[in-house]
Amino acid sequence: MIDFLAEVVMPIAMFTMMFAMGLTLTLQDFKQIMVFPKAVLLGLFVQLLLMPAIGFILATVFNLNTMVAVGFIVLAACPGGTLSNLVVHLGKGNTALSITLTVLATMVTLFTLPLWTNLALRSFGGTETIVEMPLLKSVLELGMFTLVPVTIGLYARSRAPHWEKKEPYLSRGSALTTFLVFVAVAIFDKGRTLSKLGDVLLPCVLLTAAAVLSGFGIPRVFGVDSRNSASTAVENCMKNVFLAIFIATNSLHDLDAALASAVYMVGYVPAAVAVMIVFNYFKKRAEQK
Repeated sequence: MIDFLAEVVMPIAMFTMMFAMGLTLTLQDFKQIMVFPKAVLLGLFVQLLLMPAIGFILATVFNLNTMVAVGFIVLAACPGGTLSNLVVHLGKGNTALSITLTVLATMVTLFTLPLWTNLALRSFGGTETIVEMPLLKSVLELGMFTLVPVTIGLYARSRAPHWEKKEPYLSRGSALTTFLVFVAVAIFDKGRTLSKLGDVLLPCVLLTAAAVLSGFGIPRVFGVDSRNSASTAVENCMKNVFLAIFIATNSLHDLDAALASAVYMVGYVPAAVAVMIVFNYFKKRAEQK
């Protein structure tokens, strides 16, 4: 049963989720890269280089077990998810920038995630023999469950625009399925995994704080306006936790590697919403002066 859930149901849910992302996109979204070059480059730097480095530091400081640490770093190295686009949009941030970062970061992580994962396996493996993720196989697997469904979704929307209306149902259904699969697998594991959730609580809280502060602070230091910086902070905070869970269960085949993602998903929405609330509060104050 565990193998069926992790190796059949989880991949289907992941494929569906990324297909739904594709339904939200148009070719115009990719042209936005040239409109916000500084914000995009800084956003990618923070997401794909700085956050994994912070993940390494936190995993080391808290002396996390091997696979828990690896999963924590995988989470830190993941791109933003589609939910970030909705939060940015509702918070009156730069939706185009958020979408651009989501798509570009997802594409780049086809190559960076396997590298970070292997580095984490080597760094936290100690004297044990750790089997590395085959780089080419990992890239192809991630591409099959990220780039391919996004492209199909993009094409489907271009040919039949009414498909966009199905996106919320597909996104919510696949996200709920992924979460339930994780819980079910943990229960079949006789609760051993769920009992370890407390080990990553504080590291996840600090990772969330670091994501918000670096996502907003670094762009501001380099002259990006507060609206785009707030959008980058939300994108940086709202990791694609379901991609991290997918890697834990399908590439690493270890439920401990999904612990951090399970804990992180509880707090990242409130943190991202708080960013947009604070942004709008100070924006309103500035307009009243």
